[in-house]
Amino acid sequence: MPDILLFQPGALGDSFFTSALADLIKRDIPESRVFFYTTGASASMVKDNPNIDGFLIHSGNLIKDISTLRKRKFDYLLDTWAIGDAYYRVFFAKASEKIAIRKKDSEKYLVPVVYTKQVPFGRYGYVFWDRMELLRPLGIDVSRYIKSELPVYHISEEIKEKVKGLLTEKGLDSYVLLAPKGMWKTKDIPVNLAAGIVDILERDFGLKVVLSAPPSDRDYLEEIARYTQGSPEIITLSDIREFGALIYFSKHLISVESLPYHLAVGLRKSATVVLGGYPVWKPENYPDLETVNIDMDCKFCTKHTCPRGDYRCLVEITPEMIITKAERHLV
Repeated sequence: MPDILLFQPGALGDSFFTSALADLIKRDIPESRVFFYTTGASASMVKDNPNIDGFLIHSGNLIKDISTLRKRKFDYLLDTWAIGDAYYRVFFAKASEKIAIRKKDSEKYLVPVVYTKQVPFGRYGYVFWDRMELLRPLGIDVSRYIKSELPVYHISEEIKEKVKGLLTEKGLDSYVLLAPKGMWKTKDIPVNLAAGIVDILERDFGLKVVLSAPPSDRDYLEEIARYTQGSPEIITLSDIREFGALIYFSKHLISVESLPYHLAVGLRKSATVVLGGYPVWKPENYPDLETVNIDMDCKFCTKHTCPRGDYRCLVEITPEMIITKAERHLV
Protein backbone atom coordinates (compact mmCIF):
# COMPACT_ATOMS: atom_id res chain seq x y z
CA MET A 1 0.00 0.00 0.00
CA PRO A 2 2.21 2.87 -1.21
CA ASP A 3 1.78 6.31 0.33
CA ILE A 4 2.10 9.00 -2.35
CA LEU A 5 2.46 12.74 -1.81
CA LEU A 6 1.46 15.11 -4.60
CA PHE A 7 3.48 18.29 -4.11
CA GLN A 8 2.06 21.56 -5.53
CA PRO A 9 1.56 24.67 -3.39
CA GLY A 10 1.39 27.09 -6.33
CA ALA A 11 -1.46 28.74 -8.24
CA LEU A 12 -5.00 27.39 -8.12
CA GLY A 13 -5.01 26.23 -11.73
CA ASP A 14 -1.75 24.34 -11.27
CA SER A 15 -3.07 22.81 -8.06
CA PHE A 16 -6.23 21.62 -9.80
CA PHE A 17 -4.22 19.80 -12.47
CA THR A 18 -1.95 18.21 -9.87
CA SER A 19 -4.91 17.10 -7.75
CA ALA A 20 -6.43 15.36 -10.78
CA LEU A 21 -3.43 13.01 -10.92
CA ALA A 22 -4.92 11.33 -7.85
CA ASP A 23 -7.75 9.96 -10.01
CA LEU A 24 -5.27 8.17 -12.28
CA ILE A 25 -3.17 6.89 -9.39
CA LYS A 26 -6.18 5.35 -7.65
CA ARG A 27 -7.39 3.86 -10.92
CA ASP A 28 -4.10 2.01 -11.47
CA ILE A 29 -3.04 1.50 -7.84
CA PRO A 30 -6.35 1.30 -5.94
CA GLU A 31 -4.68 0.23 -2.70
CA SER A 32 -2.50 3.36 -2.62
CA ARG A 33 -3.04 6.31 -0.31
CA VAL A 34 -2.70 9.71 -1.96
CA PHE A 35 -1.99 12.91 -0.06
CA PHE A 36 -1.68 16.47 -1.34
CA TYR A 37 0.75 19.11 -0.10
CA THR A 38 -0.74 22.44 -1.17
CA THR A 39 -2.09 25.77 0.06
CA GLY A 40 -5.17 26.03 2.23
CA ALA A 41 -7.10 27.66 -0.64
CA SER A 42 -6.20 24.87 -3.05
CA ALA A 43 -7.05 22.20 -0.48
CA SER A 44 -10.48 23.77 -0.04
CA MET A 45 -10.94 23.86 -3.82
CA VAL A 46 -10.31 20.12 -4.32
CA LYS A 47 -11.49 18.72 -0.98
CA ASP A 48 -14.38 16.88 -2.68
CA ASN A 49 -12.01 14.68 -4.69
CA PRO A 50 -12.62 11.20 -3.21
CA ASN A 51 -9.22 9.99 -4.40
CA ILE A 52 -7.27 12.34 -2.13
CA ASP A 53 -6.88 10.78 1.31
CA GLY A 54 -5.55 13.82 3.14
CA PHE A 55 -3.87 17.21 2.91
CA LEU A 56 -0.64 18.70 4.20
CA ILE A 57 -0.95 22.48 4.22
CA HIS A 58 1.72 24.79 2.83
CA SER A 59 1.98 27.84 5.10
CA GLY A 60 4.70 29.76 3.29
CA ASN A 61 6.87 29.62 6.41
CA LEU A 62 9.86 27.44 5.56
CA ILE A 63 10.51 26.10 9.08
CA LYS A 64 6.84 25.34 9.69
CA ASP A 65 6.49 23.67 6.28
CA ILE A 66 9.56 21.50 6.80
CA SER A 67 8.15 20.42 10.16
CA THR A 68 4.85 19.49 8.46
CA LEU A 69 6.62 17.51 5.75
CA ARG A 70 8.76 15.56 8.23
CA LYS A 71 5.87 14.29 10.35
CA ARG A 72 5.11 11.50 7.89
CA LYS A 73 7.18 9.36 5.56
CA PHE A 74 5.97 8.71 2.03
CA ASP A 75 6.99 6.11 -0.51
CA TYR A 76 6.81 8.65 -3.33
CA LEU A 77 6.85 12.44 -3.47
CA LEU A 78 5.82 13.79 -6.89
CA ASP A 79 6.91 17.41 -7.22
CA THR A 80 4.98 19.36 -9.84
CA TRP A 81 6.11 22.70 -8.37
CA ALA A 82 9.86 22.19 -8.78
CA ILE A 83 11.14 25.75 -8.31
CA GLY A 84 13.54 27.33 -5.82
CA ASP A 85 11.11 27.40 -2.90
CA ALA A 86 10.25 23.77 -3.48
CA TYR A 87 13.81 22.47 -3.33
CA TYR A 88 14.32 23.25 0.36
CA ARG A 89 11.03 21.65 1.35
CA VAL A 90 11.56 18.56 -0.81
CA PHE A 91 15.12 18.14 0.47
CA PHE A 92 13.91 17.86 4.06
CA ALA A 93 10.69 15.93 3.32
CA LYS A 94 10.63 12.28 4.33
CA ALA A 95 10.08 10.22 1.18
CA SER A 96 11.88 7.19 -0.26
CA GLU A 97 11.52 8.45 -3.83
CA LYS A 98 11.45 12.15 -4.70
CA ILE A 99 10.52 12.68 -8.34
CA ALA A 100 10.33 15.82 -10.47
CA ILE A 101 10.11 16.77 -14.15
CA ARG A 102 13.33 17.97 -15.78
CA LYS A 103 12.60 20.93 -18.06
CA LYS A 104 16.16 22.19 -18.50
CA ASP A 105 19.40 20.24 -18.82
CA SER A 106 20.94 22.21 -15.94
CA GLU A 107 18.30 20.78 -13.60
CA LYS A 108 20.04 17.39 -13.77
CA TYR A 109 22.31 18.62 -10.98
CA LEU A 110 19.33 18.54 -8.61
CA VAL A 111 19.75 14.76 -8.62
CA PRO A 112 20.78 13.43 -6.13
CA VAL A 113 20.97 16.66 -4.09
CA VAL A 114 17.18 17.18 -3.96
CA TYR A 115 15.55 14.40 -5.98
CA THR A 116 16.16 10.71 -6.42
CA LYS A 117 14.79 10.73 -9.95
CA GLN A 118 13.68 13.06 -12.74
CA VAL A 119 11.43 12.36 -15.71
CA PRO A 120 11.57 14.21 -19.03
CA PHE A 121 9.23 17.10 -19.74
CA GLY A 122 6.74 15.74 -22.26
CA ARG A 123 5.65 19.03 -23.85
CA TYR A 124 2.35 17.53 -24.94
CA GLY A 125 0.61 20.91 -25.19
CA TYR A 126 -1.56 20.51 -22.10
CA VAL A 127 -0.20 20.80 -18.59
CA PHE A 128 -2.24 17.88 -17.26
CA TRP A 129 -0.71 15.53 -19.81
CA ASP A 130 2.79 16.88 -19.13
CA ARG A 131 2.44 16.06 -15.43
CA MET A 132 1.39 12.49 -16.12
CA GLU A 133 5.04 11.67 -16.80
CA LEU A 134 5.58 11.79 -13.02
CA LEU A 135 3.44 8.67 -12.70
CA ARG A 136 5.74 6.44 -14.76
CA PRO A 137 8.10 5.68 -11.84
CA LEU A 138 5.04 4.36 -9.98
CA GLY A 139 4.69 1.69 -12.68
CA ILE A 140 1.72 3.40 -14.34
CA ASP A 141 1.59 3.20 -18.15
CA VAL A 142 0.59 6.80 -18.81
CA SER A 143 0.83 6.45 -22.59
CA ARG A 144 -2.82 5.38 -22.64
CA TYR A 145 -3.82 8.56 -20.80
CA ILE A 146 -1.68 11.20 -22.51
CA LYS A 147 -3.62 13.16 -25.15
CA SER A 148 -6.85 11.39 -24.24
CA GLU A 149 -7.60 11.70 -20.51
CA LEU A 150 -8.97 15.00 -19.20
CA PRO A 151 -8.89 16.19 -15.59
CA VAL A 152 -12.07 15.86 -13.54
CA TYR A 153 -13.24 18.51 -11.12
CA HIS A 154 -15.12 16.86 -8.25
CA ILE A 155 -17.95 18.76 -6.52
CA SER A 156 -20.04 17.15 -3.80
CA GLU A 157 -23.79 16.78 -4.19
CA GLU A 158 -24.15 18.89 -1.06
CA ILE A 159 -22.41 21.85 -2.71
CA LYS A 160 -24.39 21.38 -5.92
CA GLU A 161 -27.67 21.37 -3.99
CA LYS A 162 -26.65 24.52 -2.10
CA VAL A 163 -25.91 26.41 -5.32
CA LYS A 164 -29.00 25.00 -7.02
CA GLY A 165 -31.06 26.43 -4.17
CA LEU A 166 -29.44 29.84 -4.66
CA LEU A 167 -30.20 29.75 -8.38
CA THR A 168 -33.80 28.75 -7.73
CA GLU A 169 -34.22 31.67 -5.31
CA LYS A 170 -33.03 34.01 -8.03
CA GLY A 171 -35.20 32.43 -10.71
CA LEU A 172 -32.20 31.27 -12.74
CA ASP A 173 -32.88 28.03 -14.56
CA SER A 174 -30.78 28.86 -17.65
CA TYR A 175 -27.95 31.37 -17.84
CA VAL A 176 -24.60 32.20 -19.38
CA LEU A 177 -21.88 32.69 -16.80
CA LEU A 178 -19.48 35.58 -17.41
CA ALA A 179 -16.31 35.54 -15.28
CA PRO A 180 -14.51 38.72 -16.41
CA LYS A 181 -11.84 39.24 -13.73
CA GLY A 182 -8.35 37.78 -13.76
CA MET A 183 -5.40 38.10 -11.43
CA TRP A 184 -3.82 40.82 -13.59
CA LYS A 185 -5.02 43.54 -15.91
CA THR A 186 -3.57 41.71 -18.93
CA LYS A 187 -6.20 39.03 -18.26
CA ASP A 188 -9.24 41.17 -17.40
CA ILE A 189 -12.15 41.46 -19.83
CA PRO A 190 -12.52 45.27 -20.13
CA VAL A 191 -15.68 46.72 -18.61
CA ASN A 192 -17.15 47.99 -21.90
CA LEU A 193 -16.43 44.67 -23.62
CA ALA A 194 -18.09 42.68 -20.84
CA ALA A 195 -21.09 45.03 -20.91
CA GLY A 196 -21.40 44.57 -24.68
CA ILE A 197 -21.38 40.79 -24.27
CA VAL A 198 -24.19 41.03 -21.71
CA ASP A 199 -26.29 43.24 -23.99
CA ILE A 200 -26.03 40.90 -26.99
CA LEU A 201 -26.78 37.79 -24.95
CA GLU A 202 -29.85 39.36 -23.36
CA ARG A 203 -31.14 41.26 -26.41
CA ASP A 204 -30.40 38.89 -29.29
CA PHE A 205 -30.48 35.50 -27.57
CA GLY A 206 -32.92 36.14 -24.74
CA LEU A 207 -30.45 34.65 -22.29
CA LYS A 208 -29.93 35.62 -18.69
CA VAL A 209 -26.35 36.52 -17.77
CA VAL A 210 -24.70 35.91 -14.41
CA LEU A 211 -21.62 37.99 -13.61
CA SER A 212 -19.42 36.25 -11.07
CA ALA A 213 -16.12 36.77 -9.28
CA PRO A 214 -14.79 36.55 -5.72
CA PRO A 215 -16.36 39.04 -3.28
CA SER A 216 -13.21 41.20 -3.48
CA ASP A 217 -13.99 41.92 -7.15
CA ARG A 218 -17.66 42.83 -6.69
CA ASP A 219 -17.01 46.49 -7.57
CA TYR A 220 -15.73 45.39 -10.99
CA LEU A 221 -18.92 43.40 -11.62
CA GLU A 222 -21.11 46.30 -10.52
CA GLU A 223 -19.28 48.64 -12.88
CA ILE A 224 -19.99 46.26 -15.77
CA ALA A 225 -23.66 46.11 -14.76
CA ARG A 226 -23.89 49.92 -14.81
CA TYR A 227 -22.64 49.99 -18.41
CA THR A 228 -25.16 47.48 -19.72
CA GLN A 229 -28.61 48.13 -21.13
CA GLY A 230 -29.86 44.96 -19.46
CA SER A 231 -30.05 43.43 -16.02
CA PRO A 232 -27.33 40.85 -15.36
CA GLU A 233 -27.37 38.97 -12.08
CA ILE A 234 -24.30 39.48 -9.86
CA ILE A 235 -23.21 36.50 -7.77
CA THR A 236 -20.01 36.58 -5.71
CA LEU A 237 -18.82 33.39 -4.06
CA SER A 238 -15.79 32.89 -1.84
CA ASP A 239 -15.96 29.07 -1.96
CA ILE A 240 -14.39 27.85 -5.22
CA ARG A 241 -16.45 24.66 -5.11
CA GLU A 242 -19.62 26.77 -5.12
CA PHE A 243 -18.26 28.76 -8.05
CA GLY A 244 -17.55 25.44 -9.77
CA ALA A 245 -21.18 24.47 -9.22
CA LEU A 246 -22.17 27.78 -10.83
CA ILE A 247 -20.20 26.68 -13.90
CA TYR A 248 -21.75 23.21 -13.69
CA PHE A 249 -25.30 24.56 -13.92
CA SER A 250 -24.54 27.18 -16.59
CA LYS A 251 -25.42 26.98 -20.26
CA HIS A 252 -22.01 28.32 -21.25
CA LEU A 253 -19.02 30.02 -19.63
CA ILE A 254 -17.31 33.14 -20.96
CA SER A 255 -14.08 33.63 -19.05
CA VAL A 256 -10.68 35.18 -18.81
CA GLU A 257 -7.58 32.98 -19.10
CA SER A 258 -7.64 31.75 -15.53
CA LEU A 259 -9.05 29.09 -13.24
CA PRO A 260 -12.70 29.22 -14.45
CA TYR A 261 -12.12 27.64 -17.84
CA HIS A 262 -9.90 24.93 -16.34
CA LEU A 263 -12.80 24.01 -14.07
CA ALA A 264 -15.16 24.10 -17.07
CA VAL A 265 -13.05 21.45 -18.79
CA GLY A 266 -12.99 19.47 -15.55
CA LEU A 267 -16.78 19.64 -15.46
CA ARG A 268 -17.14 18.95 -19.22
CA LYS A 269 -18.82 22.30 -19.81
CA SER A 270 -18.35 24.53 -22.84
CA ALA A 271 -16.39 27.76 -22.49
CA THR A 272 -15.19 30.72 -24.53
CA VAL A 273 -11.91 32.20 -23.26
CA VAL A 274 -10.92 35.81 -23.91
CA LEU A 275 -7.14 35.98 -24.27
CA GLY A 276 -5.02 39.02 -23.55
CA GLY A 277 -1.47 38.68 -22.27
CA TYR A 278 -1.57 34.92 -21.69
CA PRO A 279 -2.11 31.91 -23.99
CA VAL A 280 -4.70 29.24 -23.38
CA TRP A 281 -3.99 25.70 -22.13
CA LYS A 282 -6.28 23.90 -24.53
CA PRO A 283 -6.48 20.10 -24.75
CA GLU A 284 -6.64 19.19 -28.42
CA ASN A 285 -9.35 16.60 -27.78
CA TYR A 286 -11.81 19.03 -26.16
CA PRO A 287 -13.77 20.81 -28.93
CA ASP A 288 -16.06 22.72 -26.56
CA LEU A 289 -13.33 25.20 -25.62
CA GLU A 290 -13.26 28.32 -27.79
CA THR A 291 -10.71 31.14 -27.74
CA VAL A 292 -10.73 34.78 -28.88
CA ASN A 293 -7.63 36.93 -29.29
CA ILE A 294 -6.08 39.69 -31.41
CA ASP A 295 -3.12 38.67 -33.58
CA MET A 296 -0.25 41.01 -32.67
CA ASP A 297 3.55 40.91 -32.76
CA CYS A 298 3.59 41.00 -28.95
CA LYS A 299 0.80 38.46 -28.56
CA PHE A 300 0.90 36.54 -25.29
CA CYS A 301 3.58 38.66 -23.66
CA THR A 302 2.82 36.92 -20.30
CA LYS A 303 3.24 40.24 -18.48
CA HIS A 304 1.10 41.42 -15.57
CA THR A 305 0.79 44.88 -17.12
CA CYS A 306 0.88 45.83 -20.81
CA PRO A 307 4.42 46.74 -21.98
CA ARG A 308 2.83 48.92 -24.70
CA GLY A 309 0.60 50.62 -22.17
CA ASP A 310 -2.55 50.46 -24.31
CA TYR A 311 -3.80 46.88 -23.70
CA ARG A 312 -4.65 46.70 -27.38
CA CYS A 313 -4.83 42.90 -27.29
CA LEU A 314 -7.93 43.26 -25.10
CA VAL A 315 -9.50 46.58 -26.05
CA GLU A 316 -9.71 45.69 -29.76
CA ILE A 317 -11.70 42.53 -29.09
CA THR A 318 -15.37 43.19 -29.81
CA PRO A 319 -18.45 41.60 -28.26
CA GLU A 320 -19.38 40.30 -31.69
CA MET A 321 -16.09 38.40 -31.98
CA ILE A 322 -16.82 36.60 -28.72
CA ILE A 323 -20.45 35.85 -29.53
CA THR A 324 -19.45 34.43 -32.92
CA LYS A 325 -17.19 31.91 -31.20
CA ALA A 326 -19.72 31.11 -28.46
CA GLU A 327 -22.86 31.03 -30.61
CA ARG A 328 -22.99 27.30 -31.30
CA HIS A 329 -23.11 26.71 -27.53
CA LEU A 330 -25.90 29.22 -26.96
CA VAL A 331 -28.68 27.78 -29.09
